[in-house]
Amino acid sequence: MTLSVEVINKQRKIKVSSKKVISRIKKILSFLYKTRDKNLLKITVKNPILSISVIFIGDKKMKELNFKYRGKKSTTDILSFPYLENEPSGNMFLGEIIINPIKVLSQAKKYNETFWQELDRILAHGVLHLIGYDHENVSIGKAKKMRKLEEKILSNLKP
Repeated sequence: MTLSVEVINKQRKIKVSSKKVISRIKKILSFLYKTRDKNLLKITVKNPILSISVIFIGDKKMKELNFKYRGKKSTTDILSFPYLENEPSGNMFLGEIIINPIKVLSQAKKYNETFWQELDRILAHGVLHLIGYDHENVSIGKAKKMRKLEEKILSNLKP
């Protein structure tokens, strides 16, 4: 499996290292690949060359997008948009992960974690959505399965 990650930062309030984001995404997908995650394997059988976009935006824009796509009149930490389409380059475009670092920082403080610990959780969550996991429109069992997998990923990311 080969992975290309594009990071776009459209906000200026919180400094985010693109290199670190790319590294974390690669570790997340590498873990899922090594553990032979069935959702990821289904995708990589068709095309082992994957790409993802991670976009950081501010509170106002996230609130607009959350309303437009989920009908919720509040900001949120993450929105994931799975595409699973072949790009002209030949890569399989998994989709976009849109993150509000302001919300991530406030959640980190709330949970007594660092910004990067919370961002890791958000990135893992987003990647799982891109490869087909859900927690909102499914049974409680499937939602718990996603949460458990998220925890396994986070345990693997710890130094």
